[in-house]
Amino acid sequence: MNFLIFNANVLTADGKVIKEGSILVKDGRIAKIGRKPASGLLCSRLIDANGCFAAPGFIDLQVYGDPERVACHEAMFGTTGFLITIPCSSRKATAKKVDSAVNDIDGQDGGAKILGINIEGPYLNRARSGAQDKRSARKPDNRELRGLVRRSKGHLKFMTVAPELKGAAEAIKTLKSKGVVPSIGHTKAAFGEVENAADLGANCATHVFNAMDEFRHREPGAIGAILEDHRISATVILDGEHISPLAFRILLKCKGKEKVILITDSLRNDASFDAKWDGGVYRLKDGTIAGSGLTMINAVMNAVRFGDLSVAEAVGLASGNPAKLLGLGRKGAIRPGNDADIVLFDNKFDVWLTMVEGRIVYKKCAA
Repeated sequence: MNFLIFNANVLTADGKVIKEGSILVKDGRIAKIGRKPASGLLCSRLIDANGCFAAPGFIDLQVYGDPERVACHEAMFGTTGFLITIPCSSRKATAKKVDSAVNDIDGQDGGAKILGINIEGPYLNRARSGAQDKRSARKPDNRELRGLVRRSKGHLKFMTVAPELKGAAEAIKTLKSKGVVPSIGHTKAAFGEVENAADLGANCATHVFNAMDEFRHREPGAIGAILEDHRISATVILDGEHISPLAFRILLKCKGKEKVILITDSLRNDASFDAKWDGGVYRLKDGTIAGSGLTMINAVMNAVRFGDLSVAEAVGLASGNPAKLLGLGRKGAIRPGNDADIVLFDNKFDVWLTMVEGRIVYKKCAA
């Protein structure tokens, strides 16, 4: 079905806003954008945006839970694509979870689209494992890693590695050669170790500030390297609990808006972690923060409030930046030819409609 979205504040690929704009959707793609209703009215279903923002759908690189439930839940909050995230697990369990994720991707029907797999571990530093299973954290094994890449059938897109571990260099090179984003995280790495990892192709950092040694003036460590190195993008959990608004503003000043990526790290739809909702986050019994209850639209809202960003700039952190990191050329921007991954939300950041590749997967009922 073709659609014409009209009466929208369209957030364009160049960061501008087309007021009272329209988007023509044909065959799952964006066909045309403009100030007035585009041609094709007679053969299109009309969607009155009622002045809502029309933005590229959000891409969540790190979210936990049953993929089907996540796909439905995330769509309600503007997410059009996400990575199935696998926690730090034993060899056998990791392999099984990869197999299961592949089946979920191949058999998906409805909701936000599963764009691939994110493995958070198992090559993590036990001293910075956080809520991940410390017993399963281990040194990188290139034979195991190559096996996981094969099992993923091309769906592995993102993997966290602590660069100071023995074998990390080979793991990073393997991931890079297979088109997987090697991300620095759960680490006690020194500044130089992170720089070496970046030289090898590690171009992202997992939930920056969290599960890393603190910044020190004589040894800036992983955080110092991440903030300083323009090659490294940084994902961030912007719920107001994982990091402070001030830390977010510092991150923006150091990295620039093009290198910051919003994620949820949400556990809302995951019962496998022994964590309970407490004080705005999920926590383990010992008080360790395990994850968030964040949604992507709330992350965008917080980026506007905490970072003094425009709506268009904040959306870029949730759409364009993750799409660019993953090499998704047809996603992350409202542009003719791109996939029709579109979210409509109002000035209170309430989502009214989510469209994935030209299919409406969520529509808010009118009061």
